[in-house]
Amino acid sequence: MDEGPGAMMSSHHHSSSSGPVVLATCSGFCNVGQLTTQAAMHLIRRFPGMYTWMKAEKGKSVHNPGTNRPVWAIVGSEDCCACEVLEKSGVCYSKTVIATDLGINRDPHGEVSFDQISRFAEKITS
Repeated sequence: MDEGPGAMMSSHHHSSSSGPVVLATCSGFCNVGQLTTQAAMHLIRRFPGMYTWMKAEKGKSVHNPGTNRPVWAIVGSEDCCACEVLEKSGVCYSKTVIATDLGINRDPHGEVSFDQISRFAEKITS
């Protein structure tokens, strides 16, 4: 049975005995910042119980989700805003995934496409 282009992602199970992976996304207003949150929401809907979301808003601190929960920094560009927020809040993260690494250009007025969401979600889980 073909489940579409995202079917390959179903083999990526990342939740651990300590709970689901926390996807910490930047809150940028440009297209790649929006893409981080949209891709995280895509994964949360597609794989219930495997992922949770944390908004890592520039200039604000975040709550530490717990020492055993894996945290991944999902960022739009090399600015790595979410990484900076996590570090300043004392939250350790084990993985960083950058949207612009897919060849998506940062554009303050750009729109996010379904194809970009799907491709970035797949990159997050690989």
